[in-house]
Amino acid sequence: MSVDLLERLGTRFGVDRAVGYAVAARGWQLLTGQLTMLLIVFCLTEVEQGYYYAFFYLLAMQIFVELGLHVVIINVASHEWSQLQIVDNRVAGDPDALSRLASLSRIAARWYLLAACVFVVTITGAGYVYFNWPAAESPAGLNLFEWAAPWTMLVVLTGLQLVLLPMSSILEGCGQLPTINKVRFWQGVAGSAVVWTMMSTGFGLWALSGSAAVRLCGETYLVRGRFGQFFTSLRDGDSGDRIEWKTEVVPLQWRIAIQGTLHWFATHLAGLVIFKCHGEAMGGRFGLMWTVLTAMQSASMAWVETRRPLFGQLIAEQNYAELDRLFFRLSRLSMILIAVGGATFTTGVYVVNEFPNAIFTQIASRVPDVWSTAVFSMAFFAFQPALCTNIYVRAHKRDPFLIPAVISSLTVAVLVFWLGRAYGIVGSGYAYLLGIGVVQTPLWILVWYTCRKSWHAEEATT
Repeated sequence: MSVDLLERLGTRFGVDRAVGYAVAARGWQLLTGQLTMLLIVFCLTEVEQGYYYAFFYLLAMQIFVELGLHVVIINVASHEWSQLQIVDNRVAGDPDALSRLASLSRIAARWYLLAACVFVVTITGAGYVYFNWPAAESPAGLNLFEWAAPWTMLVVLTGLQLVLLPMSSILEGCGQLPTINKVRFWQGVAGSAVVWTMMSTGFGLWALSGSAAVRLCGETYLVRGRFGQFFTSLRDGDSGDRIEWKTEVVPLQWRIAIQGTLHWFATHLAGLVIFKCHGEAMGGRFGLMWTVLTAMQSASMAWVETRRPLFGQLIAEQNYAELDRLFFRLSRLSMILIAVGGATFTTGVYVVNEFPNAIFTQIASRVPDVWSTAVFSMAFFAFQPALCTNIYVRAHKRDPFLIPAVISSLTVAVLVFWLGRAYGIVGSGYAYLLGIGVVQTPLWILVWYTCRKSWHAEEATT
């Protein structure tokens, strides 16, 4: 197959270098995730599997200290980058835009340093409280020695990654996604190898810390190594115009912060409720299913997410025709992929239940039933349009989703807590599908449609 043909196919399906590496990284995660899943099933006990996934839910509480600032950084940086470029590994271009980008980087770095310190202290403590709280179905759980040390190490390593997050967000907003996604692809490869090695040699929950250490090394290379001169030039250029934090960052950030904290309750509360109300084993089954579906959604969203900086640049140029053309085409691809992924996963769960053998029976005992998997797959599909429209709207450096997000997230959280506590995984599935399909996605599409129509009309007349 010729290079020209590959390029034409890439153009047709919305694949450039940034998307290619992102898809490769998430594709690797999907493919190798099957082996990781098998190692979890065969190398961890049911109770350890429950703790393994509960660690993820609690780590996601970083939104309570990070407050969604990285999303704002990407969007603000993308607008400044429309007047800048990299020359000899340094930022060059309009002096005012350079100075504004530099001020954004400086203030964000301070914010995240403080956030990382708060995160390590509070989330470590939250884990100790949660895991020591008696569970309804399995009050014994793991003893303190078995979970406390790997949990503490995992939180510390995640906190160190949090320190580097504003710099990688600046790079993403400045259109460096091909390099970022390439590094993250190799992070995924190395991380998988570390997890497989540690699990197969009996390290159990410590495998998560090994993976976190690999991610930290990759982010450090990006910020301190590959783009070291980039950030040096930003520090040197912080002498002129500056970002007005109170007017350009805070109005968007506080909305995203509220939405992010409520989104945590809508998406991660179910696993914690099932873990405590229905036992660690049931929590592990839910966690495995949730992780697979989340990985599929992440992979399918790569086509849209990697265009976030480009969306910002097109908006800054008021090139709305090209913006809409890209958005609709890539969103359709994203929807098709999540549909295929959910159907494939549900079919796999059906197969391991209906055709029992030594391996299939063990796997079937560690995943939810077919109907619960199907319900959650439908819910993830219903959520896809909301995710796509959210990226489109926020690329305008505005966020009108506050009230719809509060309504939808509270609806999902209440339904998940109520039905999940009473009926377990399938109850959580119905809650999620109902809240997403009937409330959240329709509301977000309405916001997108209204804002797209009014904002573009306003800006076209100015």
